[in-house]
Order: sequence, then structure tokens, then C-alpha cells
Amino acid sequence: MQKLISHYKRGIIYTIILLLVALGHSFLLQISLESFRYFRHTLMSMVCLLCLYGAFMLIMQKKESRADKLFAFLLFMVGLTNLFSLIRGWTTGYAGVVKYTFMSFSMLIYGSTYAYIFLLYPLEAFRPGWLTLRRSFYLFLPTLVILFIYILQVRILKIANPDFSNWSDLMREPWNLNVWLRLVILFYPILGVILMLRYRNNYIEWCENNFASMEQIDVKWLGDYIFGNFVITLSCEVVIFSNDVRSVLMHNIIIFIFLLYGFYRVLFWKSPYPEGYFKEGLDDAHAQIREIMQSESRGNQIDKVKNEESLRDVLKFEKSPITDKLPEYKSKLEIWMETDKPYLRRDFKLTDAMEILPLNRSYLSRLFNEGYGKNFYQFVMRYRLEESKRLLLTRPDLTITHIATMSGFSSPSVFGRAFTQKMNCSPLQWREKESKVKMD
Repeated sequence: MQKLISHYKRGIIYTIILLLVALGHSFLLQISLESFRYFRHTLMSMVCLLCLYGAFMLIMQKKESRADKLFAFLLFMVGLTNLFSLIRGWTTGYAGVVKYTFMSFSMLIYGSTYAYIFLLYPLEAFRPGWLTLRRSFYLFLPTLVILFIYILQVRILKIANPDFSNWSDLMREPWNLNVWLRLVILFYPILGVILMLRYRNNYIEWCENNFASMEQIDVKWLGDYIFGNFVITLSCEVVIFSNDVRSVLMHNIIIFIFLLYGFYRVLFWKSPYPEGYFKEGLDDAHAQIREIMQSESRGNQIDKVKNEESLRDVLKFEKSPITDKLPEYKSKLEIWMETDKPYLRRDFKLTDAMEILPLNRSYLSRLFNEGYGKNFYQFVMRYRLEESKRLLLTRPDLTITHIATMSGFSSPSVFGRAFTQKMNCSPLQWREKESKVKMD
């Protein structure tokens, strides 16, 4: 049972959070409007201070990561919006950029714009260098097209834009273009979440191909960001469909907690990718082609190639430097692993193998995948587990913490999970069982 809970711990936490959000929305919809205004103004002031201060701190760090700058931009925009809403509340009595009414078109455009801003950070974190001004514009284009159609028919063609107060009103006009515009724009934030999930898997795969320890690679934070974005999207749906201004209070609480946690994590987050690695495209294969070209001289044939598709064709038929020398490279690698034991270093990474092999990062990654049928992380994990088993049997005086450290694991918990997953028992259970077998 404990093993099951440990394996699904994050899923259980996410489920509890979703339940709390649902209960929070249900409870806060029952409070008085006077209490709502007081709590909302207080919360908006806190969000404003957090965001503007957080954006300032991230910029002052002067880190080279563009992902950090994009998160600072997100903080600044949220802070600015809340400041504007507060000023409007003091002057007009309504603290908000838009009116919170059922399926309000202005509210949908407002939400879609912020869904786009929230999407920029993970895209840069998962694919550093890909996000340019032109590509950023293309990502926002669906919202702009819908807004243009709306303005065209309402302002220029003078087509009536009916107000809807519930689903019944909405369904009375199934062929009204305004209805379809509203429904289409609802899917934009969901597509953003799907896009993040897709590249999260690619991110994990890339990290396992390049690093022997995932402890320093903050996959959990980016997973939390996606989940947080999903919760914010669900909360937005509640606000859009509830037709009750009080529904926005829980949404503000979620935003505040998410940005507070996000600011803390981004402040210390480091990208595992080389800066600008995906400048040419979202696909890792494109990045590998560029990396190979930059590290090797290909002559005039490569210089004349004009696009990525041609590059792929040239490299496809060009003989890989690891094809003929695979046995030799594998032999050198295994001797190095046995004699120097580089896997005992916690910070051991793929590019460290350049010490003994004349290959760039892309070819080294192919060496492990093609030569051993494993990624770099799995390859190194095998050596670390073998070392830990040797220590468990020969050094009964050592604790699990010491064995984890001496075997190259970043922490006892990482060691325990890896060992249990491989051996189907804990390190102590395995030691006890093997000791009995040896005595018999």
C-alpha cells in the first residue's frame, strides 16, 4: 500500500487540489457581496504586490534564460492587470478589467489572451530558442482572427450581438455566428495545455538522454506548471458559466497560490538545454541536425543546403561516424566506466564521455540508444545499481544513505525508488535475503 501511494503521490495530491478548488468555488459563491468585495480587493492587492515584485526580482537576477524573462513578463502582466482593476474599483466601484457575465465575449477574449501569455513560459522552457516574435504572433493568431470576425460583424456589418444569461439562451440560436465564436475560443486554453503535455514528454526523454541524475532536472516543476495551468483553465470555465461575479474570488486565490509557488521555483530553476537549442524548430531531430553541422565541417555540399528537409536528406545518406566504429567506441566506453567509474559522480552527464570519445552530443546520444538499446540515464543507472548491490553485500556497516552517496545517487530516496523498481524489494530487504542465501 505504501509503495502504491508513493508511486501515485503526485496524482493523489493533484486530485485533492481539484476537490479543494471545487469546494472553494461552491463555498465562496454563497458569501455576501460585501464580504466578496473586501476579500477580492485584499487578494488583488496581494497579487499585484507579488507579481510586480517578483517580476522585478527575476529581471534583476540578470540570468541568461529567456524562460525566466517570459515568466517575469507573465508576472508583470498579471500584476498590471490587477493594479488596473484596483484603480478602476476605487474610481468606478467595479474592480475588474471586464464584466463577469455568462459567456461574455470580452471576458472570453480576455481569458484567451492570458491563456496565451501563460503558454509562453513552458514553450521556452521545453523548447529554448524556438519562440521568436513571428512564432509568438502565429500562436496568438487564432484569438486575433476571432476578434476580427467579431468586430467585423458587430461594428462594421452592424449585426446584433445578443446577450446570453444561461445555456438555454445560448441554445436558442444554434446557428448564430456569435455563439460559435464563443464556443471556439473556449478551446484555445485547452489546446495550450495539450501542447504543454506533449513537449513535457519530449523534455523528459531529452533529459534522460543527457543526464545521469534527474534530481537536478526540475521535471516536477514543469509538470506542476501544466497542472496549475489546467486548474486555472477549469476555474476560468466556472467564472464564464456561473454568471456570478463571486465566482472570480476562488479564481483569484488559485492565481495567487500558483504565481507564489511559480515565482519561488523559477527563481532557482536552471534549464538543462543549451541556450537556443531549438532555434530552428520544435522537433529534436532538427536541433540534432544543426548541432552536428555546427560541430563538423561538411564542405560545400552542406553549405548549399537551404532548408531543414534537405539537411535531413543529406545526413540520412551520409555515413554516421559511429556506424563502423560502434564496437570500438563501446569497448572504450565500458573500459572507462569500469576503471574510472565516472558514474559515481552525482553530476555525471552525457558530454563527459567526450573525454574518451571524439563525438559530439548528438552522436553520443545515438551511441547509447543504438549500441545498448538504452538512453544515457538507464545505462548509468545500471552501473550505479550494480555498485550499490556490491556495497550492500560487502559493507554491512554502511547505512542506506551512505550506500546511495557512494553509488552516485543524488539522494537516498532516489536510490530507494530505483532499487525497488529494479529488484522488486527495498535495498535492506535485498541485503537480508542475499545474506541468508550466502550463509546457506
